[in-house]
Amino acid sequence: MARSDHRRSRQWRFSDSRSRFTKKRQGPTVDRHPISSAFPRKIIHCRRCGTRIVSNISYCPFCGKSVLPFFRKLWFWLIVLAVLAVGFIALLLYVPLTPEPEDETANQLPVVVGAPEGTSYKDLPPNTTIDANNLLVTVTDVTGGLIASDGKPIIAVEIQFFNKGDHAITVYSTQWMMEDATGARVDCFIGKTDTGETIATLETSDLAVGAQRTTTFYFSGEDLTRVLFLPDALSYEENDLVSWFVPPASDEEESN
Repeated sequence: MARSDHRRSRQWRFSDSRSRFTKKRQGPTVDRHPISSAFPRKIIHCRRCGTRIVSNISYCPFCGKSVLPFFRKLWFWLIVLAVLAVGFIALLLYVPLTPEPEDETANQLPVVVGAPEGTSYKDLPPNTTIDANNLLVTVTDVTGGLIASDGKPIIAVEIQFFNKGDHAITVYSTQWMMEDATGARVDCFIGKTDTGETIATLETSDLAVGAQRTTTFYFSGEDLTRVLFLPDALSYEENDLVSWFVPPASDEEESN
């Protein structure tokens, strides 16, 4: 049988990819091989019909589907704008535009109760009360008589606190010191006496609103002449220090 030279005719179109009616397309989304050397523009595949098309168009010329990436579509930016608008409105509703007023008593200097305004709170006599940010503090008594295990005298300082503010206040033992005649300062004493008795100053004391409490702080050292109080536990500025002087011991006390 003679071989027929009849061949099936081929229809040429813009792309030689498979039919647009194929549901599942194989191969990459982006085809980096140009159609020809004379047409070097990047080629992409339509996500619906799979036809190879040039990348500078917005819609497939064969099926009409948009070929733009989602971040270049109008609906995407509308959603972004809506989210930003909702976030901005929420920020306006839940975050105050003006800062809250600072506590006026936060940096208030101590005031000597019952004294004219501007009275110095340095070297106060015992039983003088100062107002430190709504905490009333009074050194009521300073006594000796105990001896530490190292032979130094122990001074007991009795202090009365009253919280007249509207919130609880914590007093720390680190806010209290004593100073000797040379200006050297000692912290609260924790240790044993010469008789073996253990003495430990309370580290913290919580005062509820309207509460009053008397606490004793112990110090050990020679010639301790002043009691020092730091109204702000984190501030060691000299100007903030409150001080009470220790009255000299009477002859009867020295003989004892």
